[in-house]
Amino acid sequence: MAVASTGCDSRFEDVNDNPNEPKEVTPNLLLPDIIRGSVNTSVNTAHTTGNLVLQYTAKVSFATEIDRYNWAGVGYWQPLYGDLRNVEDMIQIAQERDQPQYEGVGLVLKSWIFSMLTNAYGDVPYSESVAVQEGIETPKYDRQEAIYRGMLADLRRANELLTPGSGSIQGDILYDGDLMKWKKLANSLRLRLLMRLSEKDISLNLDGGDVPVSQAFQSITSAPDAAPVFTSNDDNAALEYLDSRPNEWPRHTSRIGTFRTFRLSETLTDTLKHFDDPRLSVFGDPTAASVEDGSPKFVGVPNGLTNDASDGFNGGRDFQSGLNFTRYYDEPDAAKGLIMTYAEVLFLKAEAAERGWISSDAQTHYREAVKASFEQYGQSTPPGYFGQAGVSYPTNNSAQARERIGTQKWIALFYTGLEGWFNWRRTGIPDIDPSVENVNGDEIPVRFRYPESEQSLNADNYQAALDRQGPNSINTEMWLLE
Repeated sequence: MAVASTGCDSRFEDVNDNPNEPKEVTPNLLLPDIIRGSVNTSVNTAHTTGNLVLQYTAKVSFATEIDRYNWAGVGYWQPLYGDLRNVEDMIQIAQERDQPQYEGVGLVLKSWIFSMLTNAYGDVPYSESVAVQEGIETPKYDRQEAIYRGMLADLRRANELLTPGSGSIQGDILYDGDLMKWKKLANSLRLRLLMRLSEKDISLNLDGGDVPVSQAFQSITSAPDAAPVFTSNDDNAALEYLDSRPNEWPRHTSRIGTFRTFRLSETLTDTLKHFDDPRLSVFGDPTAASVEDGSPKFVGVPNGLTNDASDGFNGGRDFQSGLNFTRYYDEPDAAKGLIMTYAEVLFLKAEAAERGWISSDAQTHYREAVKASFEQYGQSTPPGYFGQAGVSYPTNNSAQARERIGTQKWIALFYTGLEGWFNWRRTGIPDIDPSVENVNGDEIPVRFRYPESEQSLNADNYQAALDRQGPNSINTEMWLLE
C-alpha cells in the first residue's frame, strides 16, 4: 500500500517523520496520495489527449500522431487501477476502524476513478478489480451498465455516510477536511452520471422501487438538505497545487519544448473570438509576433496537421497561439486540477430542465452556469454577452437550446480531464470535424483501447469483453453510446 508523500502545507500530511520506524497504515495516510495521483493522471491525460480530441488544443512539430488519432498506447489504465488499490485499502481500514467519514470519502473517490475508466474503455474490471487478497488475479470485466449502477449506489451510500457527526478527516488535500463539500461532490457526481445515462432506457433502484433516470435526477435536485450539490464556486472539486514537489501542477515538471508543441486549437480559438470571450486569454497566449508588434491577437492551429505542415502553419510558431504559458506551465501553483465544478452542475440542471426532468427554468440555469465559469477564472461576464447570436437562449426551440448549453459546457470543461470528450460523445455538441490529416478514416475516436498487457495477463476475461462489446478499437461504441 502506498503512503502519502511529504508536503509544505497543512493540507498535505507529513507522514514520513522517520522512514525507519514502521507506522500503522491508517486512512489519513493513504488519502493524500490517492487524491494527488488520480487528479494528476486526469490532468496529464487531458493535456496529452483530451484537449486534443475535443479541439481545445492542437499539436505541432514532432509527435502529432495523437492529434491525428494514432492512439496506440494511449490511456490511463495502470495508474488509475493503482490508485483504486489504495482506495479499496482505505475503505476497508475505515470500516475496520469504524470511521464512516473515511469510508464515505473513499466511495466518492472510487466512483470518480471508476467513472474515468468505464467512460474511456467501456466494460472494465470492477467487482473483482482489486481482489488479489481474495485470490482473484484475473478479474472479470463487468458490463458497463452494472458499473454505472454500482457507482450510483456507492455515491448514494457516501451521501448517507458523510454527515456532520461522522467525524473529522486528516490528509484531505482537496477539501481540507470539509465533509459537507465531499457530500456535495458525491451528489454532484450522481447528477453527472445520471445525465450520461440520458439516452439509455433503463430504470434505477431508488428507495426500494425502480424509477427512470429522470426521476432519479429529480430526486437529488429536489432535496437540497438530504442530497446537497454544489451551490457556488467555493464547492468546486479543484485540487490546489503548491510551489514544491511533489505537490506542483504536474505539467510544470515536463520539458518546456514539449509543452510549447501544444497550441490553441483553431476550433476553440475561433469560437471564443467570435463571442469576444475573455476566457480566451485565460486558456491561451496571443501570438509572440503580435505581442512584439504591440497588437496582441490569437491565432489557433487546425487539429491533425502533419509535423511539417503544423510547424509552418500561418508562418510558424511565432504566429500561432499557445497554451497560457504562465498558468499551465511556468507557475507550479497557478492552475488547479479539476474534478468537477459548480458551472458543470448548473449546465446539468439546465439540460435537465430543457429535457423536462426538473421544473426549474433552463435559461436561468444556463446563464448562471456561464457566469459561474467566468467567475471560476476571475472574469466578469461581458456586457451584452448573452445577447449574441450563438449565445442567446432560445425559449421555443429545444434543439437549439441544447446546442447553446452544449457549446458553453464544452468551453467550461476546458482541462477537466476527459469530460468534454465524454459529453461530446453523448450529445454531438459542439459540431466538430475530424482532424484534417487523421489516420482513422475520418472518424473521431470514441474510446481508449484496452492495454496490450490484458491480452496476455487476463486473456479469457479480456476476450469475453470483446465478444460483448466489439473489437478493441478506438471506434467501437460502448454500451453508453449504443
